[in-house]
Amino acid sequence: MKYMNKESWLWKIFYNAFRFVINVGFVLIFQILFGMENTLTGVAIGVGFTMLPLCNLDLKPWTMFWIIVFLYGGGPLIAQLSMINPWLAFVCDFLFLALIILIANEPTEYQTNITFLLCFVFSQSTVVSWEQFPMRAISGIAGGLFVGACVVLNWHRKGYGGQIGLRQQILRCQVNRSYLLRMSFGVSLAMLIGSLFHISKPLWISIVVMSLTQLEFSETLTRIKQRFIGTLVGVVIFFIFFQYFIPQQFASLFVMFLGYMGFFLPEYKFKQVINAISALNASLVILDTMTAIENRIFCLIAGIMIVLSIYLITKCVRHFHLKISDMMKRWADDFFKQLESQSYKMNITK
Repeated sequence: MKYMNKESWLWKIFYNAFRFVINVGFVLIFQILFGMENTLTGVAIGVGFTMLPLCNLDLKPWTMFWIIVFLYGGGPLIAQLSMINPWLAFVCDFLFLALIILIANEPTEYQTNITFLLCFVFSQSTVVSWEQFPMRAISGIAGGLFVGACVVLNWHRKGYGGQIGLRQQILRCQVNRSYLLRMSFGVSLAMLIGSLFHISKPLWISIVVMSLTQLEFSETLTRIKQRFIGTLVGVVIFFIFFQYFIPQQFASLFVMFLGYMGFFLPEYKFKQVINAISALNASLVILDTMTAIENRIFCLIAGIMIVLSIYLITKCVRHFHLKISDMMKRWADDFFKQLESQSYKMNITK
């Protein structure tokens, strides 16, 4: 295969099949080791396993190792707090999400924060009983150690990494304060709403907010349009095909096929069609078809409203802050001018 043209369709078919098998295999092994209840945590860590070792970041390898272990290990722990009190969880969720952005947001072009955000959001939306929690905690720590070790080994083998330590990483990540606050507050608010109103699929709100919150508002608007249209297309395809053409016993195989096809269609708009179909099919374990569709659309609209409302609030606060700063500057200038004028008059009088 190494002599095969990498631009050919045959190469892409084999290569994407290999990637698909690696992804599915990782999740299945994770599921066997840590239980069905930790499947989504395994999905998120699997994203890191297939992405982070291949990213040539400018961080020190061991700095990246401890970031991975801390964020994968800490996510399930903080997420479990929603079992105690939703308001306590809201505060802790906000702080942990801010921490993820603060130590894993740069370099932004690699989007390394995605896997840690997914791990936390997935864990929070599928909290386990306290009897099952030790295994959930172990799964996060073990996954972090495994992915961190893969990063250190592959970076050393390929000469990746740089000289950026933890302190320098925090200093450059904190520059995007607006993004940090919007992501942290938006996802925390979505999680709080899911807890307070006992939404059957709270992940469907928090994942929308996480996905649509971007550095630039133009990117957010583009994603809103693509996610809305993609979800509606996915709902229509799901309703027609899964209700009339595909027998229930073959539904999972069809969803897996769509997952494989997703490697050929990496654009965000196509991913949303596949995600909608997969999520609706998985939800049929606890919901009927129409309820699942209604919940999916409701959560999508609710997530969009949260993202737009938070952006509007931050824009108003920024505008108000600029006006106050400008007003204070004018007052200070007038005060010092009057002070100079009075001082000048007193000198003339003398």
